[in-house]
Amino acid sequence: NQLFEDCEPSPPSNGRTRYSEQPTIVSSVKSLFNCFLPDSLCTYFYPANFFEPSCGLGRDYTHFVNEAKEMKENRTLWMFMPSVGFPTLTLENVCLTAPNVNGQRILVPPIDEKNKNHLTEKSTLTDIGIKESHDPNSEFSTCTTERLSFLHVHKAGGSSLHEGFNYISRSKSTSVLVRHRFFTPSKIPLDKQKMMPAKKAKPSTRKSGRKLTSMKNVTLEALAHATKYPEKEFKSEQHVIFAVVRDPIERFISSIGQAMGAAGSGGNHVAKTLRDACIKDTPAATLKCVAKYVQTHGFWIELHFTPQVIDIAFTTMWQDVPLAIFSFRDLKTVLNYFGRGNTKVRDGSSKNYRSDEILTNMTVADYDDETLQIVCEIYKMDVIMQRDLGMEIERCDPFIPK
Repeated sequence: NQLFEDCEPSPPSNGRTRYSEQPTIVSSVKSLFNCFLPDSLCTYFYPANFFEPSCGLGRDYTHFVNEAKEMKENRTLWMFMPSVGFPTLTLENVCLTAPNVNGQRILVPPIDEKNKNHLTEKSTLTDIGIKESHDPNSEFSTCTTERLSFLHVHKAGGSSLHEGFNYISRSKSTSVLVRHRFFTPSKIPLDKQKMMPAKKAKPSTRKSGRKLTSMKNVTLEALAHATKYPEKEFKSEQHVIFAVVRDPIERFISSIGQAMGAAGSGGNHVAKTLRDACIKDTPAATLKCVAKYVQTHGFWIELHFTPQVIDIAFTTMWQDVPLAIFSFRDLKTVLNYFGRGNTKVRDGSSKNYRSDEILTNMTVADYDDETLQIVCEIYKMDVIMQRDLGMEIERCDPFIPK
């Protein structure tokens, strides 16, 4: 549960019992996102426990939590980077065919499309989980009823997973997608910010119940309904949050490509600086240079360099919630669940996706021991998190003792 044994953590600020210590009904419902199942690919994770100052496995890194909060407050966090939040997808008897020759699954329209108009994120869902058809004459392979939220861990298949969610929600299936986008980084240069009069930012709003509520409060309310997989039904607004995490050694190469101006990141105001400083004659020399640059200047310089466990904790707004965590090696299985098994939205190896051929050709084979040690130490907190979840990061074993 991401807490050291024989240690008494401080009580949560909301006065409630920690989620990991609450009584839990072990669900037997069949779903890829039910981590209780004996053959499950996911493991439950509690980010608030990990960063608990006294007893958390990541207690040595709680100062980064404070740094993130301070930078968010003074509008210097991840400037010119994408917005942060998570989508929630409600599915009611959404049916998919078996994969076709391209590895994609086709959505089967519901018998009564009128039901789609009555479905909301507040709907109670019964007869939950995934149902398989064993009838060879049936048009569908599986039908699913559940409510899921996807937490985008950057450079761990997030864009492809967004495509999976969008594929379901934009179809005629009985589903509804709600986006909780609670943080948009500043796109105003610091020198111009200082010239602006101090004023409170106008909160983005949407109608929620009887009044307009800031998106921050809407997101906090949604997080309060996060749960492990239920046994009988998804109550109104109740949802399972899941995320995919990646070996930090592999992810760092993808992060370099993105931060240095790959498609979608050309306006991050960091790419040119990084390229001027670190594009060398070989991928290995470039990799070493960027590793040292991030070591010296810190991972805050670009969103895609942020450790995954901070990415997770920030996007759950530092709340005490459970997450179903999958390994990146199982990404295709998760994508296939949403009918997009062969989707790869951001492919760093494709021609012209990254800003320089040196970056396109960069692989894990370009690490030497010095570079490997630097990257392992930058992402030590991710190594600790993933080891605790049963994911070994063997290349970091010589540098991060167990």
